[in-house]
This record gives sequence, structure tokens and C-alpha cells, in this order.
Amino acid sequence: MLNSIQSISSSQANALKSVNERPNAQVADFDLALPGSQPTFQQATLLPAIRAALALRCHIQNKSQFDRKHYFYADQPAGYQITQYYHPFATAGSIILHDHDGIASEDGKTVEIGINQVQLEQDTAKTVLQPPSEALLDFNRVGHPLVEIITSPQIHHPQTAAACVKKIQALLQAVNAVTTGMELGGLRADVNVSVRRKGVDTALGQRTEIKNLSSIKAVEDAIVAERDRQIAVLTNGGTIEGETRGWTLGASDTVKLRGKEGEVDYRYMPDPDLGPLIIGNNLIQTIASNLPQLPDQTIAELVKDHGLTLKDAKTLVGLDDGDRLDYYDSVRQELADLRAQSTDPAEQKADQKSDITVANW
Repeated sequence: MLNSIQSISSSQANALKSVNERPNAQVADFDLALPGSQPTFQQATLLPAIRAALALRCHIQNKSQFDRKHYFYADQPAGYQITQYYHPFATAGSIILHDHDGIASEDGKTVEIGINQVQLEQDTAKTVLQPPSEALLDFNRVGHPLVEIITSPQIHHPQTAAACVKKIQALLQAVNAVTTGMELGGLRADVNVSVRRKGVDTALGQRTEIKNLSSIKAVEDAIVAERDRQIAVLTNGGTIEGETRGWTLGASDTVKLRGKEGEVDYRYMPDPDLGPLIIGNNLIQTIASNLPQLPDQTIAELVKDHGLTLKDAKTLVGLDDGDRLDYYDSVRQELADLRAQSTDPAEQKADQKSDITVANW
């Protein structure tokens, strides 16, 4: 969920405000697919999207295109979702994971995961289930700008997959690209899982998709459950079907939701109401030059220049959406100012020991 006050498709709705409004209080005509309404791309939504793509080391395309992804469900009354399937605005990125990010020991010290593409999308309505048989729809968030980040199939361990999602979340938060993290619904993970016989199969096996995982732990646990299920099916002589599956926190098994939709099922087509998205190099360079420091750089500086342990540095960077690090810096500066005012030469000397004391305080 991108950090933008604008809806991606309409100037009528305030995207950030609508999240916390009473249900259906901030809804544009196009969000309800009212006859005669048409989408109008809001340029402000592009800025956090570019920040996200640059943080993921992607190439920003000067020209991209919007597509319609057709499906019929109550949360999308138009019968399609605006997305960028064929011509996304960013491609060919990567993310580097280190052992201290929590990757599996089998992956060694570092592993690089490719980012195939980053695409803009519109959000759908929020469904509120009312057991036993009713569901309420809140259209406030329809049209809220999203980015979908698609990685290459290069992750071989559930632990590394969880570390990858956590690192992506940290990067997006560091550049102020998203409104919040997974714990508050600002980020969701869909994972594709397949297995193959080690040393025998060269091609990837039939994959299944597990959708809408809402925590780092859920990512790892769901992959473990689905991996074990697929191995059991193949061991017993069965075959893996391409399908979408669900998983709930604490469950030991995934459950089938539906057969897996593909490109043909969604009937992708260029959106005739939205023209090409043109991004100039000047805009890309301006945003790139104003990006804040990324977490890996900050951690390295805290360890090298401030004498902190790697564990303490990661804790400072990772807690409270950066507020803990800001507090650390402000306390350090206060101490430096006090030392500068002192007439005692010993107190005037700033050293790493005081930085370590502040960090642990």
C-alpha cells in the first residue's frame, strides 16, 4: 500500500484518509463502476512507487502501460483490476540478503534474489465477513495505489523466503514508500511453492500459490506446510495440481481455495481508458538523489563508526519504524553538545564508548 494521499484512478478520493474513515465514506464514482465514470491516473501516486523500485535496485522504464485484469468478485464491481502485467514501470532489480538478515545457513553469507518486475495496481474493496452467511463491503480503499513486487524463483529455503520479505519491508519503509508494515496491513505476501527431487530433476516442479500472508512468520510456516504436503503427495504417487491455496496462522496444512488462474483466465488486455505512463529521466534522477540512506548502509556505519555490535545496530534500525534510531541520534548529539561546552579536555573527547552507552541505554 503506497504512501500517497491520492487514489491511483480518481482525484475524488483521499486514499490515506479513506483507510480510517467510516465505511464507504470516501468513495469515487469510478470505484463503484458507476455508468459513465472513467479512471484518471493521479501522478502523485507514482512518486512512492519510484522510490520503492529504486530501493530494490530496479531499472525504471521510461514508458509503461496499464492493463485490465478481469475477474468477477464483489470487491471489484468493475469486473477488472487496473494493473501492469505486460509493461510494468520497473524491471530487472535485485535484493541482497546477508546471513545477519536471517537467511538459511545453506545459503552461506549472502544471497542475491532477482526482482523480475514492480508494477502499479489499484486496491480492491475490504470484505468484512459476518458469519454465518453475510459479508459487508467497504469501498473506501478501492483505488488505493499498490505496487506488486515479483521476485525470481531463486529462493530455496522457507527461512530465506521469510528473510526476503522482511528485508523488502525494511527497504520500503526506509524510503517512505509504504504507509505501514505487514502487522497493520500495509504489506501482504503471496508465495509460490514447488518441489523437485534433489540431483534428479532439473526443471522446477508444478507450483501452487498461497495468498495474502500477513506476517513474516506466516510466510515461513506456510511454505513449510505446503512443501511438506507436496512431498507427501509425490511420495505417494500423486501429482501436484496448479492451484491457489490458503493458510491460517497456527495451521499445520494448507487448504485448496480454487484452481490456479493463469494469463488466459484473467483475460489481460491493455486498458483503453488509460494512456501510456511516461516517466522522464529527470524525475528518476531527482528522486534517486534524494533517497534516504538504506538500512544496510546505516547498519554498516553504526558498526564501523560508532562501535556498535551488529545485533545492536540492527535493533536500532529495525525498531519503531526508525524512531528508535532518531532518538539515538538526538541523544548522541545532546551529549556531543554538552562535551563541546565543557572545559574538561577528557569530557570534550568523543569516543565510541559513549555511542555504545547511548545505544544500550
